[in-house]
Amino acid sequence: MFETIGGLPAHPLMVHIPVVLLPLATIGIIAMTIRPRLIPHFGWLTVVLAGIGFVGTVLAAGTGEELEDSYRAAGYEISDTLKDHGELGETVRLLAALFFVVLLAWMLFIRWRNKAGEEAATAKVRKPKQIALVLAVVAILTGAVATVAMTLTAHNGAKSVWEQD
Repeated sequence: MFETIGGLPAHPLMVHIPVVLLPLATIGIIAMTIRPRLIPHFGWLTVVLAGIGFVGTVLAAGTGEELEDSYRAAGYEISDTLKDHGELGETVRLLAALFFVVLLAWMLFIRWRNKAGEEAATAKVRKPKQIALVLAVVAILTGAVATVAMTLTAHNGAKSVWEQD
């Protein structure tokens, strides 16, 4: 991947992608669930934000591993806090992927339901409104869990930088 950007370690810069976009996408799905009329305006944008947020977790993990390798090569000992940070980051990456997939499924289902019409949708699947609601709730939950896990991971990373050994 890349270890630096403009002479600065890439990891602290890359982590800002999911730190900003995952909570925004979570707020977006909450807002659209409360006010469905927002879906045509913000639905696909929210999916894109979640997707880029997921890609940001991949970039953050990759650059974090490179930074850890450079610390080892320089003779620094990797603290338990920093090791925990890496493991938490892997969890965030999985949660962000799950959030993106569920949000995309919700949007695709809504698009299909709108194109087919309520009568045709009901003929194909039972209770399409309830399916859409369940997908929205699962998307909100996965987005919230990903956001909380990311916040804990970021706190742990900051703690590893500032802790005194």
